Amino acid sequence: MGLRERIEVQYGGAGTEFAEAPPLPRNMMVELSNACNHACAFCPNPFMERPRGRIERELLLRVMREAADGGVRELGFYTTGEPFIHKDLPAFTRAAKEAGFAYVYISTNGALATPERARAVIDAGMDSIKFSINAGSRETYREIHGQDEFDLVLGNLQFMAGYRRERGLPLKLYATCVVTQPMEHEIGRLRELLEPLVDEIAFDGCMPLAWPDPSAPGAARICPMPFNRLHVTCEGYLTLCCVDFENYLAVADLNAVPLVQAWNSPAFRDMRRRHLAGDLAGSMCGRCWQGDRTPVKPLNDALAHGLDWEAYDGSAT
Repeated sequence: MGLRERIEVQYGGAGTEFAEAPPLPRNMMVELSNACNHACAFCPNPFMERPRGRIERELLLRVMREAADGGVRELGFYTTGEPFIHKDLPAFTRAAKEAGFAYVYISTNGALATPERARAVIDAGMDSIKFSINAGSRETYREIHGQDEFDLVLGNLQFMAGYRRERGLPLKLYATCVVTQPMEHEIGRLRELLEPLVDEIAFDGCMPLAWPDPSAPGAARICPMPFNRLHVTCEGYLTLCCVDFENYLAVADLNAVPLVQAWNSPAFRDMRRRHLAGDLAGSMCGRCWQGDRTPVKPLNDALAHGLDWEAYDGSAT
């Protein structure tokens, strides 16, 4: 399955059971850390009020076992932060493969994916690595990413491409680019640089994931993420969304309850009911999926952190 197909399956709702209590999904994403070494102009991460942290090893191992026992077969080690920040990424990758996950993947800005670190992760069994490279020149990259690491990232990607070729590995390499006004004229150059190194490149507009056009053929009328994927934060919370930067959509603390219990918790079932009914006002889901601008409250005050709405809105424009 190619990168675009994977995006459509994960975000488009294909094969999703839209029910109040769907079975445990096939896919899970885990936030190893919510910290990031870059400050991309289009990303809310730099404005995040939530304390930066890393997931605890024993908690993650337990959650992975529960997920694998429940039939989850795909595992992504990233959501709002940079996965290579966590020193145990190779060990977690190896543990995931040993637990029975058929497909383990990450998305990275690539700056910390040095040959030594990359080799350890690849040798541990990583199936797919996606580079997020959002400019086609050193100057524009520095403007967008907030770091002067364009050449470093390309070098790290070149190493991975050569390493998998030399060893005949089945590793998939992908690249994505958020197309912003400063780099629009560099799309052709970036494509020329990346095509020899990766299996597929996806160029996407700088806009929220949702707010779909309901008139578009095949457009999803309901956000699929609360139904077809598990999302675990670095604190160990189960949340509805992979871009829940302040845990406003966290429904359960996995430090206290098992994964399956959290998936079927009253709070999660209630939010699925609201999605099915289109009654999302006052939630982050309504803000994203419906463009609603009524005041937003967390689903669980004990799990959320205060949000700077002015900064948040500015980061989304």
